[in-house]
Parts: sequence; structure tokens; C-alpha cells
Amino acid sequence: MASRQIPPSTTSTPIISSNGNQSNRDTPTVTSDKQHLSEQERMRLKEFGQLFNRHSSINRALLEELFRKEPSEYTQAVYRFASRIYHCLKEDQVNPLLKALAGTKEEPVPVKKTTLDVPKLDYASDKQKRRTLKLAFSVLRYQKIVEELLEETQFFGSYGDLKDELSLVSTILYDYLSRKFQPRDELVDPDDKEDLSNSDPLVTTIENAILQERKRLAAALARNRIKSQALSLEDLLPENVREVQQHSAELPIYAWVNLIKTDMETVIKVFENSEQMKRVKSINEMDKRAFFVDYHCSNLLVFHYSQKQRIANHYLVRDNHLYLQDKSSCIAAHSIRKLLTKKDNIIIAYVSGGLLLQLLMVLTEDLESKIYAFGGRTDENIRDMLTKIKTLGATDKRVKIFKERFTDINFDEFNMEQCKVILCNPPDSRSALIQPLDFLYNEGEDVSLLKQFSQPTENKGYIKECIQRETAYMKQAVRYPLAKAIVYVTFSKNKSENEEIVHATVNEQTEQRSQTPRRDGGFYKVSPPVLPIQFGTRNEQMPILRQGTFIQFESSQKMNGVFVALLLREVKIFKWKNRHHQLTK
Repeated sequence: MASRQIPPSTTSTPIISSNGNQSNRDTPTVTSDKQHLSEQERMRLKEFGQLFNRHSSINRALLEELFRKEPSEYTQAVYRFASRIYHCLKEDQVNPLLKALAGTKEEPVPVKKTTLDVPKLDYASDKQKRRTLKLAFSVLRYQKIVEELLEETQFFGSYGDLKDELSLVSTILYDYLSRKFQPRDELVDPDDKEDLSNSDPLVTTIENAILQERKRLAAALARNRIKSQALSLEDLLPENVREVQQHSAELPIYAWVNLIKTDMETVIKVFENSEQMKRVKSINEMDKRAFFVDYHCSNLLVFHYSQKQRIANHYLVRDNHLYLQDKSSCIAAHSIRKLLTKKDNIIIAYVSGGLLLQLLMVLTEDLESKIYAFGGRTDENIRDMLTKIKTLGATDKRVKIFKERFTDINFDEFNMEQCKVILCNPPDSRSALIQPLDFLYNEGEDVSLLKQFSQPTENKGYIKECIQRETAYMKQAVRYPLAKAIVYVTFSKNKSENEEIVHATVNEQTEQRSQTPRRDGGFYKVSPPVLPIQFGTRNEQMPILRQGTFIQFESSQKMNGVFVALLLREVKIFKWKNRHHQLTK
């Protein structure tokens, strides 16, 4: 079939011009004269039974919904960035021709199982980054639906010159699907730092093609919804993928107070007096204008989910007095704080994006603790974390960040003084997260995390890989001879990544005990948690103790899930000297 040429914008179908302007006919308007309605509008009105009775309040409400303008959220630059992430993380679908040929053979059809490395993207602003991640995650979740629509309508048969741009076409098509194929209008909540012009010729061509084919695409989507008995686009998703978004919608907003720059009383007064918000005692008393201090984390404030944008844009956040971070990420840091005395130092096995490191810097400021963190991805990543520590108000002399992986190091070659507690937080499956986008954005996690939350079924191979990595991290942690405690934390709901890892570590030491006495002074044993084991007030009792010894918050509409185990040495450790060699970075 010959490729269809996109007609000029004189056609009756709304077409986006290269400068982003649309004619007035792009948006249907309801007039009092029926003859001014287009045939398509007449059919839509007739379908809703409104053509000859359009003056009641109920009818007006239906008409307003029918012709409601869906807001645009993404620029052409965001389309480009999101499509690059999507291209690297998506699952390759089976080629129909190969599938047909495989029907006569016993050989399986090859499908790509691995992901590509996502290139570094130069975002114009944090807002653009957040929007890019949101769009990329959405397209990954709807990949199968979008690609089936393109195949069913033979889109690339009509527009063959776009067949090499599948990822970009899929990304743009998802946005148009979610907005009922309405042309992009002015951006909602525009960012002054973003390029708002529609000056990308390829993106404009794809948008015009989608608008030209919107009737066929919408018809194909309607058939799929009828076949699946789906009331909405979201209902086409697998149930487990859909549940993540439903739970995350009402997750409270958590933010910890930077006690280096301010104090709890000052921040609380800001919200009580300046913001006219009411302080309550628990989440059961929460409403849109209320907040409370968390029961487990002493510097953590909890707000109603409806206040997300208000808190994110608050001057306390801009001035680095308040940091957005989910409670699940704060539990381990507060557990560590209760184990430390003056000048006790800390090892962080996986530094990630550095937000947990910043919280630990705040909580240990009065103890003058030094923190040694491993797993800095690049030199630029390390510099960025050190800059954030300075904006925190802390001195970077209290921290050393290494690019080396924790499991690869030789403790003899590192000059780490008096590290009494190890935070063993290996990269895990993150299966207990219900708000992966905010977690990725706030924690600075690798964007490949998005792929795991867009899959309809659990990737057993990936879980196995996580278990092997977690086991290696724990084995490395128990080798360090000066520590008196290990805090093991995951954001996984799988027992195989949680208590089974801990029990395996303890059991392995028990076997070693009978064979060889340890020179470093003792073995670890599982200890009861140092945080309160009840959640909330008397009217809100929710036990968080697992098997009598572990803390585990289940994933819920209150917070992401987290598992925390505490291991303490049985006897006093001996003094041990290292070679004081500083590893060259």
C-alpha cells in the first residue's frame, strides 16, 4: 500500500501547523442553532438523546462533558524525551510474520528480554523531568494496547515514512488516546524554562497523522473496549498494573524537616498560622486542611494527598527546609539513629540518588557522625550529591561517596573509621512500592525501575537476580569487622527478598561458628526493632511486627511498603586496624 500523504491544514480534520496554532474549528462549540452543528456533532448529540432537548441543567452538564476540552500536559520536547526512555525499556513484541512461520516449526520466536541503557537527558527543569517520567511510564503500561491499535488500523501502511519511529509514534499516540484525540492546546501549568514552541517537524508530522487517522484509531479502541467490557481506557490494563495507580492516588504526602536549617516548632507554626492548617494526632483525623507529625519518624510531617502540589511548590521546600520523601524511605534512617552514640560512623551500601544520605546527615548532625556511601553511578552523580549536601546546610567533610559497588570492595583498602552501623539497602525488586514515579523522582533511582511496574506479570528472572544481589550485599556486610549492627532494608513484598535473606545470613554464620571461631569478635543475630511496633494511636492500632522480630509496613493507601530487619553482634568486637589505603577514585 502506498504511503498516505498528510493533507494541508485546509481539510475539515483539525491539523496542527508547525507553529502550534489551531483554527477555531478544532474545538467544537455548542450553539443555539442546530444547523451550525457538524454532522459528527449531530450524531454525538443524538447518541446521548440530547438533540431536541438541550435546555435542562442535566442536558447542559452532559453537553459540557461531551465537549469538554482535555488539557494538554506535554510539549514536543517531552514527547521526544519520553520516547527515548520508552524505546530503551519497552518489550519487543513478536513479529506476526515470524509468529506465523514459527507455527510450522518447533523453534521459539526470538523476543528481546533485556533493556537498553537510557541515555542522559538534559532536562530544562525539574518539572519537565517529572512530566517526561510520567509520560514514559504511561506509555510503557499501555504498550500492548497502543501497538495493537497501530497494527489493527495499519497505520504504518498509510504512513510508511514513519515506520522507523515506532517509539515516538507510540508515545504521542498514547497522549492523544488519553485526551480523546483532541489537538494539543496551550500547556497546563507551563514552565518558563521549557521550549513551548511546536518547532519539531517530525513530531508535528506524527501529530498531524494521528489526527488525520483519529476516526479509525478511535473506532479500533472502541471495539477493543467493547470486547474487554472496559468502561475506560484504564480498564484495558491488567488488574495488577491498574491497582498500583488506584492505590497511589490517595497516598498521603510525607515531608521531613531539615533540622540543620530550622526546627519542628518553626515549621509547624508556618502551617498552622500562615497556611491556616490544623494539626491533628493521626491519619484517621486527616482532612484537606490538616497535618500531623508521624508516629515513628520524629521529623516527618504528613499531609493530605490533595495538598501535593501545594506542598511541592511551598517556599519551605524551595528553601531546603522541607524535603519530600515517602515514610517508607525514612524508617531505616530513624532506626539507625537510635543505634548510634557520639561520633559513631555509618556505611551506606547503596547511595542511590542521595536523598536517604541527606536525611541521615540531618539526623546525625549532633553526633558528628561520618557517613561512607557506595554505589555512586558516575563522577557527575557524586558531585551532584555533594552539592545537595551543601544546600542542606551540612558540611561535605562528614561524607565520602565512592563509585565502587559495596560488594566489590576490599575493606582493607578503605580508610573508614569507627563505622559502627551498616545500612544494607541493596537494589531490590521494589515490588512493595505503590507510587513508583514519585519514588524514582525523589530518590533519584535509575529510570529502568519503570519497566518493572509496567509489566502485567512478575518477572521471575528479575526477582532471582535481585535475590542473588541482596544475598551478596548481606554477605559483604557481615564481613566488615568493626560494625556492631546491620540494618537491612528492602522495598519488596517478597519473603524471598526479606526474612529469608536474613535467616539465610544468620544460619550461614551458625554453620561457620561450629567450624571456625571468628577473629573479629562475634556473630550477628536478629534483634527486635528499635522503633515502636504499633502504628498510630490507640484508635488506629496496626501491628507492623513480622515474626516477632521484623518491621514490615504493607503496601497500602497510607504508604509504600517497606521491610526492615536489625542484626546485632552477640559479643563485643575487637579492635582492628586497616591499612589506611585510600582508594583512588
